[in-house]
Amino acid sequence: MQIHVARNSAQLGVFSSEEIVAGLQSARFLASDLAWREGMPAWTPLGDWAEFRGVGVPPPSPSDGTFVPGGEAEPVPAMPSWERGSSFANYVATIKEIAFDPVRTFANLRDGGFSRPIAFSYWSLLPAWILGSLLYGGIIFFVLSVGQTDALPKDAAMRWLSGVGAFTAAAVVSGLLAVIFALTPLFQFLGSGVTHLLLLPWKPAGSYAQTYRANAYASAAFMPFIFIPCLNYVVAPWQLVAAVIAHAQVHRIAWWKVAISLVVIPCCCACGIYALMVGTIVGAAGKFAH
Repeated sequence: MQIHVARNSAQLGVFSSEEIVAGLQSARFLASDLAWREGMPAWTPLGDWAEFRGVGVPPPSPSDGTFVPGGEAEPVPAMPSWERGSSFANYVATIKEIAFDPVRTFANLRDGGFSRPIAFSYWSLLPAWILGSLLYGGIIFFVLSVGQTDALPKDAAMRWLSGVGAFTAAAVVSGLLAVIFALTPLFQFLGSGVTHLLLLPWKPAGSYAQTYRANAYASAAFMPFIFIPCLNYVVAPWQLVAAVIAHAQVHRIAWWKVAISLVVIPCCCACGIYALMVGTIVGAAGKFAH
């Protein structure tokens, strides 16, 4: 069974017993590091675990890169990289970390406020807004420019767009996307509330704030790619996988339990709503036929 290890309130990751034994022998881990695995009521120092008691730990060595001159272990860098500061390099690194190494990334996600994930969301929303405006605004502009209004839906909004001109219509589409994206953090607050409620039966280790932080990072990392044709079909499912991993790591819940809360239950609810709608339509059609 995998073991979570933490030091100074920062999670170091999830490891097997063999990895921890090797880590204690190489001074990668300390006997004072806290550890936890599923089924335990609380975090316990590695030195108190029966299976690790007596494992030899070599004395600290300033030259091995693990210890600073004072003899104390260097603090583990906060992850995702965006937690260390707002820069383009940290932004790109965070996307890579969440997309390609979500287990280690979210295992090291520290407790914190809302400002960092909100800022990261807006950084991701900017390229998403630009690409969305180019795609949908460009389609509207092209269709209206060549006079192919028959290709547009026949609702009132599209009839209005058809009458304001190609350039104005494209600008309106871009503006609507900007408003929606500006409100995205609000939607994330609401969505995280629902997510936290769905996770409550599994007794999540973190607070609602941690649920929001995990949700915001897991979704925002993929936002720049949602309007790229074909790539979005890969991004959407991987975003869901990253969200499941994020909450499993942050709240110390088995991934399959998180999947039940985030995937199975919402799918069952959606299917139930669709079945109810279809049943209502079929029933109404049957009455009309008679």
